[in-house]
Amino acid sequence: MTVNFNILKGNISWNALIHQLNSDILLRHILMCGNVDTVDLQLSYCEDTGKGKILNNDNQLIGNFSTYF
Repeated sequence: MTVNFNILKGNISWNALIHQLNSDILLRHILMCGNVDTVDLQLSYCEDTGKGKILNNDNQLIGNFSTYF
């Protein structure tokens, strides 16, 4: 599956090919490529829409991601 990541700060976007959708894999990609200010991130994901949110430790939206099969 392909995941499209978008980080609001700096308007950073990239795609990644992953074989399993889990938070550890998503966080690794975000920390490596997203130029985020903190490692304390929270993810939410809706299986129906295939879209998720990336939140910082203050529960503020800092980005999003979506999956494609």
